[in-house]
Amino acid sequence: LRKMSDTITISNDFGYVIAVAAASGIVVWTQGFAVMPARKAAKVEYPNFSVYPIKTDEERLYMCAQRAHQNTLEAYPGFLAALLGAGLLYPKTAAALGAGWCVGRVGYGIGYRTGDPKKRVNAGTFTAYISFLSLVGMGVVGGIRKAAF
Repeated sequence: LRKMSDTITISNDFGYVIAVAAASGIVVWTQGFAVMPARKAAKVEYPNFSVYPIKTDEERLYMCAQRAHQNTLEAYPGFLAALLGAGLLYPKTAAALGAGWCVGRVGYGIGYRTGDPKKRVNAGTFTAYISFLSLVGMGVVGGIRKAAF
């Protein structure tokens, strides 16, 4: 058995990771903020979350905005875990990929909020997924390498 260190040294460059994590909160917030006018136009009363069956264009726009936000919320915990984990070992690269995820989620939301769910799959979607998968890979490989040596 080997003796483990009692301390972890965090690079000053980890500040970039913290900045991207904070900025990602703005992305999530703006996705949610976009739902409010669509909800009002579709006349969806609280606490109702969805409209089925969809009968009007306003209801379709609301549901698309709601799904864009909800899907971002579903992806958010995994993104933060991957960003912070990868950022401990590769802070600048992780921050750049995290910024890519943020930009990608904005593009995803813009496409989805057109009212045509097929438009959610766009360059933003691919940017977000590639960034996320890269962060996960960096975290897994970096973690294994760190634990092994």
